[in-house]
Amino acid sequence: MVAGLTCEGAGREGSGIYRFRLEVPARATASLQVEGTRTLDVTYSISDPKADQIRLFIKNKTVTPEMEQAPQKIMDQKTVVAKLEQEMENQQRGIDRIVEDQEQPRENIKALRGSAEEKTLLQRYAKQLDEQETQFEGLRRTIRDTEAQHNKANDQVQKMIDGLQIEATV
Repeated sequence: MVAGLTCEGAGREGSGIYRFRLEVPARATASLQVEGTRTLDVTYSISDPKADQIRLFIKNKTVTPEMEQAPQKIMDQKTVVAKLEQEMENQQRGIDRIVEDQEQPRENIKALRGSAEEKTLLQRYAKQLDEQETQFEGLRRTIRDTEAQHNKANDQVQKMIDGLQIEATV
């Protein structure tokens, strides 16, 4: 006798149900062990991976230890980029402070016209403004250099992301 079995929990393939044949003599019992495999294809597009996304892949064991290294390197490089951005912001704040600090001496110079202390105060304010202009130029140069480093580091991140290819069998 041949029995047709419907396998519970085996899932559906297309519109059909998995069926297995097992020959069982009359008045006998038999069991059939079925192992199933299926191909799992998951594609992740990581155009701008965030640290939280990468940590989630690692935490969920979605990636192997070898595969962990590539996203970790990207995260490390993104940290470098973020630090350079912070440096540029700090330098820009320094420039903003100098500009703000220069307002008062410039106003004072305008107000001194014709006063007795004019020459002495003008020399003092001119010296102060000159020192600030030197700092200002130094900060602008530093910002340009930092911006170049930032762009280079950001390009490196993008190259790392573009070149990232990870395959795994699950």
